[in-house]
Amino acid sequence: MLHYFLVLILLVPWTIILAPVAIVGKLINPRGNISHFIGQIWSWGILKVSMVKLELDGSENIDRKAQYIFICNHTSAFDIPSVYWGIKNKQGMLAKNQLKHIPFFGWAMWAAGNFFINRKNHKQALAVMDQVAQLLDQKKDHSLVIFAEGTRSLDGQLQPFKKGAFILSLDTGIPIVPIVINGAFKAKSKTGRRIEPTTIRLSILEPMQPTNYSQDSRQDFVDDAHALFVKHYEAPPK
Repeated sequence: MLHYFLVLILLVPWTIILAPVAIVGKLINPRGNISHFIGQIWSWGILKVSMVKLELDGSENIDRKAQYIFICNHTSAFDIPSVYWGIKNKQGMLAKNQLKHIPFFGWAMWAAGNFFINRKNHKQALAVMDQVAQLLDQKKDHSLVIFAEGTRSLDGQLQPFKKGAFILSLDTGIPIVPIVINGAFKAKSKTGRRIEPTTIRLSILEPMQPTNYSQDSRQDFVDDAHALFVKHYEAPPK
């Protein structure tokens, strides 16, 4: 518990220091390179002070300059800094619309190129996905990270995948890259009040090409991706 509160205490000034820098970075460099770098530094600091180590497998499967839709499983708040620090491609994430209004932190998320959706408004969410598709088309150096389950798993077990990432891939022609996150649930679960010093491992699998599927077979796209996560994810005991 002492470690948990120490991390929280240090997280606040760390965020207060870097968030304005990310916002200013967006003004200096509208393409978001500076803001993305600041986001990576923020993520590195979170992992460091939490005594959480990061390991990567499969980095050779992706091109740092290429554009992808990264899909990940989601069991912990540590998923975000792990992916942001571990994956060097310039990236943005889909986030709940409420986060955008958090002073400095939410504004910095916007500056770093994240996309905000309203989960309670299906039509608005679809409109945001259309906007994301347009932005990805305009910014070929910008990748997208989506937590395919839509929300954090409470028990660390793999949940069904939403179709959004796969529809977006089919619409844009951008490959999907599965990133299997192991160890984050042990570091901290959604309801846990402890942070466990441990190792999080990101397994970057080979890109899945949308040309192998169609809108009619998109469920196969979803199922094939989910099967890869079932194969590579080490779920905690039930």
